[in-house]
Amino acid sequence: AKLNQKDNYEAGDFARLIDSTIKEQANELSKTSQWVDSKVKEKVAELNQKEDYEVGDLSRLIDSKVRDKVAKLKEKDKYEAGDLARLIDSAIKEQAKEISRSSQWVDSKVKEKIAKLNQKDKYEVGDLSSLIDSTIKEQAKEI
Repeated sequence: AKLNQKDNYEAGDFARLIDSTIKEQANELSKTSQWVDSKVKEKVAELNQKEDYEVGDLSRLIDSKVRDKVAKLKEKDKYEAGDLARLIDSAIKEQAKEISRSSQWVDSKVKEKIAKLNQKDKYEVGDLSSLIDSTIKEQAKEI
């Protein structure tokens, strides 16, 4: 009862207390949200070297930064349509070449090992099958 500044509890006191507390918290949250919104808009305006924020400023800022970075990566003065796609395509192709080189290296090492196990200087098609066959036959003799 003392929470509602009364001496005696009445039906609904607790519900009214909860209701007023929720409204106070919602009001504080709204104020905080408005403060954050204004600070973000101030910072975006500052980054755009403008006095006031306008809708779309953040998108234009990001677009400008991405275009500048892509142009720099392409070693160009100015971004042109398609530069980002070409940059990504080039990076993917370079990675594919690297994977292919790695795969070829692994392939050559495996073939060298199989040739050695077969007591040969160079791998030939069928050497792995021959190695497996002879190993199985040797194991079968021991059984």
